[in-house]
Amino acid sequence: MVQWDQVVTTYELPFISDHAPMTILLQSQQRPRNVPFKFFNVWATHDKFLHIVKDVWSQRLSKHRMKDVWLKLQALKPALRKLNNTEFKFIRAKIDTARTELNRVQEHLFVHATDNMIIQEKNILLNLEKWSLLEESALKQKSRARWIQLGDSNNKYFSAVSKERNHRKQIMEITSLTGQKLHDYEEIKQEFVNFYKSLMGSSAHSLPAVNKIIMKKGPTLTHQQRLRLCAAVNTEEIYNALQAIGDEKAPGIDGYNALFFKQSWNIIKDEIEAAVLEFFSTGQLHAPVNCTIVSLVPKITKPSNHSLLFSFV
Repeated sequence: MVQWDQVVTTYELPFISDHAPMTILLQSQQRPRNVPFKFFNVWATHDKFLHIVKDVWSQRLSKHRMKDVWLKLQALKPALRKLNNTEFKFIRAKIDTARTELNRVQEHLFVHATDNMIIQEKNILLNLEKWSLLEESALKQKSRARWIQLGDSNNKYFSAVSKERNHRKQIMEITSLTGQKLHDYEEIKQEFVNFYKSLMGSSAHSLPAVNKIIMKKGPTLTHQQRLRLCAAVNTEEIYNALQAIGDEKAPGIDGYNALFFKQSWNIIKDEIEAAVLEFFSTGQLHAPVNCTIVSLVPKITKPSNHSLLFSFV
């Protein structure tokens, strides 16, 4: 049973028997075929990171500011994926290799110490510390643990939290609106798509309006406060808003988190500021930027129907 990711036990009604039938379902974790792009913070520590961003950002892909930023972010993804595959994909293997090499060098030092072997040991220790910290950083980001900091070799803890989150988010069984139990990944996905399609697109014949007379009886803004709300947005406000976003906050639809923008700000700030100012002056927003993700979060450990799920946008 250890080869299965999850074991689901279901107890049926006993009816006229003294015993209730029990169904055990062995399930393996079903992963989506197309994994969406997600920016990992460790990429920003590489020497080539800013050069990669600069190469892509030097291009002009659209005359519209916001569309130009969006297209550059999309064009940057293949280059960052390539960086990940060449430099960060096999961190665990590099750590194991460094430990093996360290063990060999220290055995030689125990027998006969030389200056060359001491320098070699120091270099291996530096590399081992570097790769261990990178692995810990990646695992911490995946686990989304907030209360614990990097640098204490918490790899096993972060890995365990990440696995627990993945299991908790898995919806392995759902009861459809017709009462049928679904176990297949594609069927479960289609059931949720159909459910939310039935909720969207409905229209009301009349909408309640705000009663201005009642509103004026309560606290209202002064003339000076109204002018401040209508004041033009400046570049300092844009920068301060970015700095106020936590580095570990969940990324948007494009997969980039706030740390990416902070680390590459000196390169991308002119285009980002121009895109934001263009939006506030024209009121036009590039359509993909306005897209969102509906996340289904289980209210309980094993949700059996749609009502036992939270929906976050």
